[in-house]
Amino acid sequence: MREVQQERAFATRQHIIESAAAVFDTAGFAGASLGRIIERAGTTRGALHFHFPAKEALARAVLNEHNSRMSAVVEEITRSDGCALEQIVAISKTTARMIDKDVIVRAGTRLLMELTYTGELPVAYRMWIDACENMVRKAIEDGDIVPTISPDAVAYLVISGLAGIQMVSSVLTGRSDLDQRVDEMWEVLLLGLVPADRRWKVADLLNSAAGERA
Repeated sequence: MREVQQERAFATRQHIIESAAAVFDTAGFAGASLGRIIERAGTTRGALHFHFPAKEALARAVLNEHNSRMSAVVEEITRSDGCALEQIVAISKTTARMIDKDVIVRAGTRLLMELTYTGELPVAYRMWIDACENMVRKAIEDGDIVPTISPDAVAYLVISGLAGIQMVSSVLTGRSDLDQRVDEMWEVLLLGLVPADRRWKVADLLNSAAGERA
């Protein structure tokens, strides 16, 4: 009986998080009221407050779930058979697709842009930059990226570029061109990062990207 109650409580909590994410996605943190979240979740104020005492706690829960899902993407792709350069591109393209399709990831991305937290939450960007930097170092060792470039600078540029592209795409086209813009970012970056004798990899990566988009 206790297990059934725990499962129901967990399911309720997750449903409230998903509902809050949908409201944060459309209204932002400032515009999202608890009333709208309660209405979206189809629950009561008492049930919501049982799990989350305030809107800030809901935002933290959405951001934690967002970070967990994005960490899973990084872990899965870095365990794949692709070379480091392929993994960097794959992570950014998968992230773009998740921002477009996954309301938790989309809302978390917006909250990261809107809110400044102390403690564990701001590490999201640092975590992604550090992961990307490690892959850039590996790609340099593999000979796929020129050795004169700073791994930290490349990682910072990739993560910042992706964050900016998704924001501008959201404003201008409702993210309808997000995949295309990420591909274009990589077309520019790869031509500057990859040694001349490895340029055939650029063509392969860009052709693969075009095939996925089609």
